Amino acid sequence: MVTPVTKSTITHSIYTNFYDIVSAITESPGAGNIFAERIFPSMPDVELNARNSYPIIILESPEIDLKQFSMGKNLTDGIINFNVYATDAKTRDQIIDLIIYNIEINKGVLATNNLRQVEVSIITTDQIARGKIKVHYCTIPIKFKFYSDKTYAF
Repeated sequence: MVTPVTKSTITHSIYTNFYDIVSAITESPGAGNIFAERIFPSMPDVELNARNSYPIIILESPEIDLKQFSMGKNLTDGIINFNVYATDAKTRDQIIDLIIYNIEINKGVLATNNLRQVEVSIITTDQIARGKIKVHYCTIPIKFKFYSDKTYAF
């Protein structure tokens, strides 16, 4: 993960940093490495009515809010969401734990790449019926801050 966040690449770089952390997880509940094979930027265009279609992890684009921090610095507050869909609550919870743990142990890497004060916010969970399959899902919001030099107009 060598993608420093800059003013010119803020959205893409933030997404890439979090994607790289989660897709590199090698532990996996169930068969295969779901973190490399089943992480998407939006809901995939595939049939999701079979149990083997899950689990799915959706990493949304970050939401950012640019503010003036000081005379020479801007502050970007942001949040990025991981959405996890699984056919049982146990698998969903194992995936949640792995994502949170790997974000926590990589806070130093994120700080090196200019993302500071990274913290997991309130996780919401629920379940829905999709045909004969019960899908357990959750949203893991991760807050962060990015400080940049202010751009001056002349």
